[in-house]
Amino acid sequence: MADTETTPPAAVPQPARAITVDTPVARPVAKRDVITRRVFLLGGFWSAFGLALVGMLGGPLDFMWPRKVGGFGGPITVGPDLVPKEGGAPYHSFGGHFWLLNRKAGPSIAGDDSPGGLLALWHKCPHLGCTVPWRPDFTFDNRKGWFRCPCHGSTYSADGGVKVFGPAPRPMDVFPITVEADKSLTVLTGRAYENSGNQHNPARTIPYEPGQKTPPKIT
Repeated sequence: MADTETTPPAAVPQPARAITVDTPVARPVAKRDVITRRVFLLGGFWSAFGLALVGMLGGPLDFMWPRKVGGFGGPITVGPDLVPKEGGAPYHSFGGHFWLLNRKAGPSIAGDDSPGGLLALWHKCPHLGCTVPWRPDFTFDNRKGWFRCPCHGSTYSADGGVKVFGPAPRPMDVFPITVEADKSLTVLTGRAYENSGNQHNPARTIPYEPGQKTPPKIT
């Protein structure tokens, strides 16, 4: 039997398959605020200029700006709870630079007949300006309790700051007092009252009663 050649079957074409590509949808990027070089330089310039202006004018403006005076050089308020008892130790107002006395009625060390009451003494020594403390234990001329300057020893009486010893040219100076309706005190302070003290200080005391005011310097 003769060999017969077998013809392979013809290839059957296959239909093409669709290919699906998942492509992302492009979204617009949000616009960002970008500082330009010009804006940056201008901002730096004006900031530096403002700081320089504050540095030049801040000090003078601070000095000239009006303020409510609440210390030495203006009126000082002393509450009723700080007013010394009659004949008691004086009260020291550090902010007002004065000693507040409440002396008993009677003759003063200088011989004046004092009505007794309130008196404000500038705590500055009339000699060279040192602060004069109250020395309750210091004894002089057989008496205890004096105002005595620690710088050069000027000594002043407890009843009115009358000078009894030392190089000071005069007694301690006096600040005017007004007794208010609520029994608080208004004490006027400042350099305007320099040379306001003399040996008649004790006679300028006022009763601790509303409406009372320190009388003028007695000559």
